Amino acid sequence: MSADHPDLFDAAGSRAARDEGIALVTENAEDWMGRALVEIAGLPAGWAGLGEDFRAHVERRIGPAHHSNATGALINNAARLGLICKTGQRRKMRLKRSHARETPEWRRVGALQ
Repeated sequence: MSADHPDLFDAAGSRAARDEGIALVTENAEDWMGRALVEIAGLPAGWAGLGEDFRAHVERRIGPAHHSNATGALINNAARLGLICKTGQRRKMRLKRSHARETPEWRRVGALQ
């Protein structure tokens, strides 16, 4: 915690805000989210990629979400459902707007629960 900015560093508050944001985006994209999770569940076990790869696959099949934040919520929901897990590898994103930042690689592991 910083003495100059005591409100900036709060791990529990940060996780809670993340979870609230994911819940809000999921609620606002409920139909798309459900369909997108089914598309991820349909990928073969072992299929690996970055979040942007999962998003591209889903968008080819059902179209884009209402908001760009839905991709992050989709990845988090898929991980919580046991559809995907992190491989332990980090790779640079390829989309120009992502500025080649490193992000986790995910692997398709299970069926929709």
